Amino acid sequence: MESLNIKKTFLYTLIGSITVSALLGIWAILSGDFGEFQAKVLGTTLTVVGTSLLGLACGAFLESPRSTEAGLKVIPISGIILAFIAAITVLLMIWGQLDNIWKVAAISAIFAFSLAQLSLLSLANLSDRFQWILTVAYLVILSLAAINSILIIVEPNSESNFVMRLIGVLAVIDAAITVMIPIFHRLSRGDFSKNQNEIEEIDSEIAKLKDTLSQLEQRREEILKSEK
Repeated sequence: MESLNIKKTFLYTLIGSITVSALLGIWAILSGDFGEFQAKVLGTTLTVVGTSLLGLACGAFLESPRSTEAGLKVIPISGIILAFIAAITVLLMIWGQLDNIWKVAAISAIFAFSLAQLSLLSLANLSDRFQWILTVAYLVILSLAAINSILIIVEPNSESNFVMRLIGVLAVIDAAITVMIPIFHRLSRGDFSKNQNEIEEIDSEIAKLKDTLSQLEQRREEILKSEK
């Protein structure tokens, strides 16, 4: 399946899920009845909405040429797979009462969100002087996801102050990077426009040299003919 079809599928699924949620809410308000079944249906539609949003974010990067150029297709593909795993486990918890798989749901959801975030940030067209911030983004976001996942697996009785402070610092850096990358994307346009102007000037000089060379070759042929 092409990435474009994947993106459309997630988009249509998102629209359908929001519609179902809205209809369910209207039904609950008008009927005055909102029981366990309605709650499960609402939980299901919200799960599908979240999965669709993550899939759209990953799909946007997957269909972008930049994912191929940078060799980063594994990021959006992994994000989509983990989003599906999170959705399936959550649905099993909602309808099958399988509460013992909550760790799988939580960890897969954390990494799916992180990879979707990285997919969106990687869409930024940054000049060479700003490329470093994407490297920092990958390190910080994946480290934050890994630390939170470890805490979920280990379930410590009490988190150490160092770990909580580390999570806080990484979260602040994550937020700052998420804001800075779109700004750097905008600033990079100036660099690209300068490079484009330089390329156009070079192309113009090449065209002039080719024209001069053509005239010289023509003059050379005329001289050779006159000597005969």
